[in-house]
Amino acid sequence: MVPRLSLSNQRKIQKERRKGKGRNETARHLKVSVNTVSKYSHTLIVTDRPRVVNHKPQSHLYPNKTLKNVQLAIKNKTYSSAIQLKRDLKLPGSDRSFQRFLKANKIGLHKHHKVPPFQPHHIKNRFDFAKETLSKGYLPDLCLFDDEKTVRGRGPDKYYRSLSEKDTQRPESESRAHPIKLNIWGCVGVGFKSNLFITEENINGRIYTDALINGLTNAQMDPPLDTRVLLSDNAGWHKNKTELPRIELANISHKFLPPLSSDLNPIEHVWAMLTTKLYENFEVYDTIDSLRKAIVICWKSIPQESIDNIVLSYGDRLLECYSREGKMTKY
Repeated sequence: MVPRLSLSNQRKIQKERRKGKGRNETARHLKVSVNTVSKYSHTLIVTDRPRVVNHKPQSHLYPNKTLKNVQLAIKNKTYSSAIQLKRDLKLPGSDRSFQRFLKANKIGLHKHHKVPPFQPHHIKNRFDFAKETLSKGYLPDLCLFDDEKTVRGRGPDKYYRSLSEKDTQRPESESRAHPIKLNIWGCVGVGFKSNLFITEENINGRIYTDALINGLTNAQMDPPLDTRVLLSDNAGWHKNKTELPRIELANISHKFLPPLSSDLNPIEHVWAMLTTKLYENFEVYDTIDSLRKAIVICWKSIPQESIDNIVLSYGDRLLECYSREGKMTKY
């Protein structure tokens, strides 16, 4: 059995081994067994002093030519994994060393968002919907599109990075999810933009139905509401069975887009315009009232002509979805 040595004797063994001495020579010099030297040559000495490890990329493995090849590969193809990029370029070294090389050169890879998987039945549902809608001849100028969105006091990082400070990181004092947030509902169509419904509560079937009825039945639009078709996404609260009778009593023709079809809903582009206006001056809203007031001002500043152009693209979206047999479109 190998005896347990004190920390001072462990350091002596490692000191002799760092000088290049063999195990037998170290054992004779310190008057211990060879097995003891073997055990403590590979043992990490734990002390109260923090151990500082400064990992550096192996520069001899990745010369300047490699950096140019990596940048060219990322430009031509989207990579989310450093390991896959290393294998495609057939680079030497370990995967960890290549990851340190990317970090040292400030090369970031694309991070995929966690979205539901696009299954074959989703593609079939999208194709059938586009085929049926085109055969019935729904006109884009008779369609209304509604949706909800969560707006926070601080926007995504891209709205706060100037041209000279592209690598600016989010301050540590601010959490990734800003505590100030509001949920909004809106509806758009050709020649129509509803008033926003703004609430601090999470959207559910009752709140959605109240916003829908108040936002559409009290609004003036041409053509009138009874000649238009409202298209919503496949969210659960849009199909709440207890609230659907209220929507029918309000004489609202309500249809639903297939699942995973945000590219078929033009209001997503309107939300993008609203978000851009909201954070274009690097604004951070620290109170609910200031955020609410800014949302209303930015919503009213969106020109109706821009909304009309976006809504009229619905026909092109359907045609492309049909031509691609239900696969995701460029929108």
